[in-house]
Amino acid sequence: MGNEYGVPKAASKDDDDNEDITEDIKEMKNKPTNDKSTNNSNNKTTNNNVNNTKTINNNVNNTKTMNNNVNNSKTNDSTNNKTNNTNNNSNNSNNNNKVNQNVKPSNDPKQKPPTTHSGGNTKLEDIPDEEEVNLGFAMHKKLGVNDFTFLKVVGKGSFGKVMQVRKNDDGKIYAMKVLKKKALVKRKQVVHTQTERKVLANVDHPFIVSLRFAFQTDAKLYMILDFFNGGELFFHLKKEGRFTEKRAKYYSAEIGLALGHLHGKGIIYRDLKPENLLLDQEGHIKITDFGLSKESLKDGMITHTFCGTPEYLAPEVLKQEGHGKAVDWWSFGTLLYEMMTGLPPFYNQNLNIMYERILNAPIPLPKWLSKEARSIFLGLLERDPKRRLGSSQRDSLEIQEHPFFVSIDFDKLYKKEIPPPFVPKVDDEEDVQNVDDEFTNETPKDSPVMQTGSMLAAKDQFIGFTYDPTQESALGGK
Repeated sequence: MGNEYGVPKAASKDDDDNEDITEDIKEMKNKPTNDKSTNNSNNKTTNNNVNNTKTINNNVNNTKTMNNNVNNSKTNDSTNNKTNNTNNNSNNSNNNNKVNQNVKPSNDPKQKPPTTHSGGNTKLEDIPDEEEVNLGFAMHKKLGVNDFTFLKVVGKGSFGKVMQVRKNDDGKIYAMKVLKKKALVKRKQVVHTQTERKVLANVDHPFIVSLRFAFQTDAKLYMILDFFNGGELFFHLKKEGRFTEKRAKYYSAEIGLALGHLHGKGIIYRDLKPENLLLDQEGHIKITDFGLSKESLKDGMITHTFCGTPEYLAPEVLKQEGHGKAVDWWSFGTLLYEMMTGLPPFYNQNLNIMYERILNAPIPLPKWLSKEARSIFLGLLERDPKRRLGSSQRDSLEIQEHPFFVSIDFDKLYKKEIPPPFVPKVDDEEDVQNVDDEFTNETPKDSPVMQTGSMLAAKDQFIGFTYDPTQESALGGK
């Protein structure tokens, strides 16, 4: 299963709305009722619960939106169960692809259900925004979910989903990545998520996806990103089997420029794979999903987190010896090899066998590969990170100067003056024909989240997440 904008294909399993609600109900049922309580306090609690039930009943009876949501939830439960069976079958085959400790975010429920409008689009009108900010001289309304209209689901993963949305005030199309706070806290992804938001907001590069806005509610995080409808590289590679050397060279050259830019800022990416690479409508690469990135690594510094996607893990990560930016060049070599041959060089469905191959097996080099291609694979897939191509202080310049890229003018490539070898078929800015039907057939919605102990405990874990550059001058920065 491919996933757009950082809701990884290799995630452990989809964040299913029905499972979330079931977990919430279990948590509420298991909540102790007699801790340090007198009979009177228990009676008060019971009465409060009765009153709350009456309030809920009144809301259901008096609010058309709630009635519609109750009815829709029954329909959605049935639809979701069918969808989940398909998604789970697809995801289970991919579960082994992602290292368990660091699977990435995906969508989650909201506090009030959406209202469905004609055309299959969903516009949230009943969800409260974050509070307004008093700047002393003006009031600036913060951006919220009800400032967008949902169009299509374009990706889904273990922490939430990604949806194509339209901003209501200007009509611009974006990708909205929705993440559930309690799921991130439970799986210890708070730091990774904060890093992703920070990196995306501070990196400006022609081949990297940009963050436009970010906001949050008590239950969820929302990132608004540029929407690119040329499809994932994974989508096209799966469709075509493999790319020509010319096409693979072009994509890898753009990726190499992006990685060099990140490394120059002390950021290692750590999850390079076809699922995390998008094509824009012209055919240029856009790197997305920075959930496993590590920042502030300069001057040969290393980190020790065991993370990534199995097929693309560098030997030093498997050995847990500590790793630096050279892991990105190993993954870069693995990706380039996959684009040209159809599979990663050491791929095996059995993880233990695959890890053994990554550590010890010779690099399989088909005879039809060019001399330059063989040479760059030997340099990039060098098991000693200190000897690996790109591992010196010159970083991406070593890659650019390799004979494999002799035909590429990297200055012109950066300026997008070299036409891409493939232009995706795109009818208009809302076109999603290059996104897997598994996602686009799903109804776009932002599901409600029950107020449980775990939700309330997670709500304040993401201070500083909100990002709106249009208000930065007034607010004095992020």
